[in-house]
Amino acid sequence: MNHLTKKIALLFLVVGIATGCKKKDIPLSSAKEITAFKIEAAHNTESIKIDINGEISGNSIVLPVSKGLNVSSLKATFTITGKSVTVKGSTQQSTLSVQDFSLPVKYVITAEDGSEQTYTVTIRQVDDPGLILNAFSILKTNNPDLPADLNFTINGNKATAKLKYFKQKLIATFSTQATSVTIDGIVQESGKTVVDFSQPVKYTLTSRYGTKAEYLISIDWEASVPRISITTAGNAPIVSKDDYLQATIKIEGLGGFQDYSGTTRIKGRGNSTWGYPKKPYRLKLDKKAALLGLAEEKDWVLLANYLDPTLMFNAVAMKAGQLLQMPYTNHIIPVELTINDTYMGSYVFTEQVAVATNRVNIEDGGTLLELDAYFDEPWKFKSTNYNLPVMVKYPDISSEAGLNALQNEFQVMENAIASSAFPGNNYSDYLDINSLVDLFIVCNLTDNEELNHPKSLYVYKPKNGKYSFGPLWDFDWAFGFEGTGTHFVKYNNDLLWNSSSAGTVFFKRLLSDPKVKTLFKQKWASFKSTKVPELMLYLDKYASTIEASRKRDYTKWGTGSGDFMADYQNMRTWMNKRVGYIDQYVAGF
Repeated sequence: MNHLTKKIALLFLVVGIATGCKKKDIPLSSAKEITAFKIEAAHNTESIKIDINGEISGNSIVLPVSKGLNVSSLKATFTITGKSVTVKGSTQQSTLSVQDFSLPVKYVITAEDGSEQTYTVTIRQVDDPGLILNAFSILKTNNPDLPADLNFTINGNKATAKLKYFKQKLIATFSTQATSVTIDGIVQESGKTVVDFSQPVKYTLTSRYGTKAEYLISIDWEASVPRISITTAGNAPIVSKDDYLQATIKIEGLGGFQDYSGTTRIKGRGNSTWGYPKKPYRLKLDKKAALLGLAEEKDWVLLANYLDPTLMFNAVAMKAGQLLQMPYTNHIIPVELTINDTYMGSYVFTEQVAVATNRVNIEDGGTLLELDAYFDEPWKFKSTNYNLPVMVKYPDISSEAGLNALQNEFQVMENAIASSAFPGNNYSDYLDINSLVDLFIVCNLTDNEELNHPKSLYVYKPKNGKYSFGPLWDFDWAFGFEGTGTHFVKYNNDLLWNSSSAGTVFFKRLLSDPKVKTLFKQKWASFKSTKVPELMLYLDKYASTIEASRKRDYTKWGTGSGDFMADYQNMRTWMNKRVGYIDQYVAGF
């Protein structure tokens, strides 16, 4: 090869090497984009139940988030075209890195060539249809006693309605896209679940995202009570406790109870209560009827509660008796009474104490007696050992022989109590000491001291059964009134007097039995822990029901302080103190 040829070959070699170097010198990528961004439920199981897809527009990413969702600690899933992604200098890993999205988050994407692009991630709160209560109603279809459908007004997270209605356990119908609806964790079914609406109820809606919203559902229980209108023949005034007047009766249930119209007879009733301006009455329907939800009968009573500043004393006692499961305890229904077009005030409607299938059910050979110092029934006797005034209410007797038979039977029981062998003898074969202790609990709780006289104290005996105390009756002089003439002052009165009164001596004798004391202590502990709270809740409901009625009664009669809720709170406070007193009393047994 000559010299020229060598130079040419060398030139081509250099050019070839240079050309080869240029093919391998590829520039670095400048790609730096977020191509997808979302919050996946699979990687945020504690926070969300469904994926949230980010909306990418330019350098902005928006997460449409349901209102109420906690976004302070979420893991994002993303794909990028750059080399790396950081937030505030910290490297981010898809599905692993946690961020607080409650404030804007800036993601910096770094390309291979070192250039950067920033994406700002923000949230946009949106209404979650699963957190919206669209409609809430109580329909007559599911609540037959309801006068008409009740539709609630929904304002924000509250739904309210007004109802003149005494029955407070109702079935609600509601509309929502929530995946579940609960009350205190208990699942609610629209049109099926029974709920107590006596107090506001909190419904919790859970959406498919797992977020929750609470709605407070409340019924404004308009303070109305059933109205009873009685018109006597010729508008004759009711002036006698002995002679009935013919009359018509109309009951307006006002949605809580069935209306009623019929014919009746009416007369006065009571002993001392008949002497007050506001008088009690007795009704005898011409035909048996189930009035105001109570078992059908002809005989009924309208109690005036004139001495009672709350109009609730008998309601307290009867409810306590029911909670103790005392047989044949009366029901107390507040009403407003009009006689011959004259408003008479706020009364209570209740059963007449009598022997009948739907009253004291001992018609087959049973006995109903009343121990009462008034001693004013046709057939009566004084017991031998304790001089108890015993009046025969049932059976109907027509001869001294019939009276003697009942007296002799009663005397067997009393003789056992008076025996020197008491309490170690068999006296409890004749007297039900469970009923005795129940009576002691109710009378102690209300400080009804009429046991001491005794007055208004019923005793019943089924055929071949034991004597039992009940039904409960007449608590007008309770709550510290006996001996003071003032209610709610002395809460620590002893129930039984230190005197020679017939009832005092008799009941002190019974209470001297250690078995009675032990049973009293046990029953009281159970009643206090499980039933006193229920009794107080019942009274709160009752008070709210009669509040407006009581105000109208005050305008009519002027009894009480004129501030019903203050009177009621005084009674409630007194009762709580009385509970403490009974605790100390039984502790001394």
